[in-house]
Amino acid sequence: MDAVRVLLVDDERDIVDTVKYSLELRGFDVDVAYDGETALKKARAGGYALVLLDVMLPGRNGYEVSRVLKDDIARGDVTPFKIMLITARKLDNAIREEFVATWSKADACLYKPFDLEALLDRMTQLLEPMPTL
Repeated sequence: MDAVRVLLVDDERDIVDTVKYSLELRGFDVDVAYDGETALKKARAGGYALVLLDVMLPGRNGYEVSRVLKDDIARGDVTPFKIMLITARKLDNAIREEFVATWSKADACLYKPFDLEALLDRMTQLLEPMPTL
């Protein structure tokens, strides 16, 4: 069975190095990007099951990158994948959180600081196959 391909996007290299190493130890194939434009190019090239996307990025922010990629997926321009936003900006109310989730179209959000087990749990939930009816 092939390793699950993940695109990890964050401008903080220490975070990228730590998370990449940890995911690779668990059998994931991890590619990285450090800004929004590079993330768009790599994600559009395809082959990823999941994009882990920081919100605060140089150039295009993670919310915008997520929305653009989900629109690409909806049009059938790229093979579908899941997107998890990762942010240190906790939202202060449910209405704002719902707006951001709706606007970004991301599948999930994880708040920094996070521990690796929390990240792996969320990734597992997102990557589980959908039940058939």
